[in-house]
Amino acid sequence: MRLRTDGSFDLRYDNSFALKQIEEGHYSILSRAPTTDADKPGPSKKGKTLPRVITLGGDHTITLPILRSLNRAYGPVTVIHFDSHLDTWRPKVFGGSPSEVASINHGTYFWHAAQEGLLAGDNSSVHAGIRTTLSGPSDYEEDGYCGFEIIEAREIDAAGKGGIDGIIRRILDRVGNSRPVYLSVDIDTLDPAFAPATGTPETGGWSTRELRAILRGLESINLIGADIVEVAPIFDTNAEHTTLAAADALYEIMSIMLKKGPLSNMLTEGHVNDSGGEL
Repeated sequence: MRLRTDGSFDLRYDNSFALKQIEEGHYSILSRAPTTDADKPGPSKKGKTLPRVITLGGDHTITLPILRSLNRAYGPVTVIHFDSHLDTWRPKVFGGSPSEVASINHGTYFWHAAQEGLLAGDNSSVHAGIRTTLSGPSDYEEDGYCGFEIIEAREIDAAGKGGIDGIIRRILDRVGNSRPVYLSVDIDTLDPAFAPATGTPETGGWSTRELRAILRGLESINLIGADIVEVAPIFDTNAEHTTLAAADALYEIMSIMLKKGPLSNMLTEGHVNDSGGEL
């Protein structure tokens, strides 16, 4: 932002620079010693125990620079993605990709993450809560290339799917209990009745109770970090339903991390990362 001589402001924004700022800021925090077990071996590339970072935000694009930061510390990671949308669209499909900078947005960041090798290559990542409108069948094909399994929101009510317990079981079967996992929660996973203050609401979503129950069922996974995004308080109700739902999701995620203990415990549970890297 620059102040002109006439008193007005010249607003300039560089998306590439902003993404790099987020990556470096996240990595700076990730590089700090955790309060617990900082001197013990951990699952990072260099065998260190690192802190967990939870990022709270607006635009879901921030997940890409966060994954870049985590890649420097851990290598490719498995992702659990709660959202109503896939966010694995090719830039030409979502946004038109008028430029390289514009090709990175809140609907394409996982496509870029897959192209950059930031996602685990064993097809262990999963979407949950999906109910998006598709541009065509190729959307599912592209999503598969990115390494995700899709759990649709409506499956929670489908006969023979097991309800909430069935959703939890499918997520755990997909990601396992031994690998490092990153969790990304778009608040539009919830139905607009429970979280109206978001940029791209979709009807037919889960309730706050259902999301909290599913998150609570994931306590056996090894979370190395998380984000909660797409919360837009300016659009919230007087009762702040969306903000409250996001805060409760944050509580559940922090509870998972606390119950699992420091990441050094991953080594005693049989997970070892012996690849090279910065941390």
